Amino acid sequence: MKFAAKITITSLLGLLAFLLVGLCSPGCSSLGKPASASFASVTLQGKTAQQIQEATLAVFHENVFQGSASGPTLVFEREGTRANSIARDGLVRSHYGAVTIIRVRVQLVELGADSHRLQCQAFMVSDAGDAFLQREHRLANFRSGPYQKLLDDVAKRLQ
Repeated sequence: MKFAAKITITSLLGLLAFLLVGLCSPGCSSLGKPASASFASVTLQGKTAQQIQEATLAVFHENVFQGSASGPTLVFEREGTRANSIARDGLVRSHYGAVTIIRVRVQLVELGADSHRLQCQAFMVSDAGDAFLQREHRLANFRSGPYQKLLDDVAKRLQ
């Protein structure tokens, strides 16, 4: 019995150390950014807001997101995976059609001197089919990789 308890405690300590390193690593690169840009962002220079918006729409549409421009914030959505739906809505509800969607809010911030910051935040949306009951769950910063890649693709497209 004592041996099994030691393995469990050792495993838990190892897992805790792994999580702490994983949580700190991606966040360290965002310490110098404003809080609103800490999830995913790129700085773009020499491009108009219209050019940036068009490139952003193209990149997100190519990556199976639906959305459009409406004011300073662009909102894109796509259906989450079956695992997303089970995790957010539960096995029974997802079996009976509950769907979780991924929602990305993209903002263009003017920095002055012909420079802009394109930033985004992603959410899992539970009960997406019900406008009254849907709930947004903000993704943690350590899950920003795919969304940072999308913004990097926008920057590459504009070069």
